[in-house]
Amino acid sequence: MVIVSGKSISQTDTKNKVVIDVEIAKKIANDLVAGDVCKVKIKLTEDKISLLEKKVIAKDSVINSLEKQKSNFDLAIAYKDDKILKEQEISKSYKLELRKAKTKTLLYKIVTYMGIAGTGFLLIK
Repeated sequence: MVIVSGKSISQTDTKNKVVIDVEIAKKIANDLVAGDVCKVKIKLTEDKISLLEKKVIAKDSVINSLEKQKSNFDLAIAYKDDKILKEQEISKSYKLELRKAKTKTLLYKIVTYMGIAGTGFLLIK
């Protein structure tokens, strides 16, 4: 832009020429520079927004992954608890069977000793 003392000329390629005061030309130049700055700021802001959106997507994927992992751990804990309950039931049934077997063995021993004692008593008599 050509600044002449007091007046400046724009649109030199056209037949009609517009003469602008220096003050107005300065204001126009300042507005153009400010507009360029705003365009750069908008571009930077859009870049930041896209980065933030990518960051949110990454965080969401991490959260979803952690939620899946938590549900898998909950299932594993539920399975383990169920397994422990079944093992306790099996243990109780084995203890009951063992108690029955010990009682039968004791009864057989008592009957056997009574039979031996009775046989011995009959033989002695």
